[in-house]
Amino acid sequence: MTAPHLPDGLAVPDAPVRVVPLTLDLGAAAGQRVVLLSLEVWPQWADLRFARIDVGAARPLPRRVPPVDAWQVISDGRPLEVLDAVGRGDRHFSNGEVRLRPVPTEGATLDVRVEVVPGTPPLSATFTV
Repeated sequence: MTAPHLPDGLAVPDAPVRVVPLTLDLGAAAGQRVVLLSLEVWPQWADLRFARIDVGAARPLPRRVPPVDAWQVISDGRPLEVLDAVGRGDRHFSNGEVRLRPVPTEGATLDVRVEVVPGTPPLSATFTV
């Protein structure tokens, strides 16, 4: 059994409102690099797309995709709700998305932090969407 990927009561929209390309390297922690790829803005949520790349990790990750509680996203000083964090991949590479609500406004400043390896300092970046 899996959890629903959309919040309760939300219909599947026809298309995103816009897509903000990022290609933003957050750096590496314990041999795991994270790159933010894009922000998909949908009518009622946003998906932050990312890639996680093994760049010489000494140990395998407990999860290939950092879970919901590993992510913190703040838009113009206001925390966004992290609804879901999913992805696919293997030990060396995975990609996925972090579902956020409410939708950041155009021109907002986002602060993103992720603890990609439990117990290590989070990787972070600040950028405008």
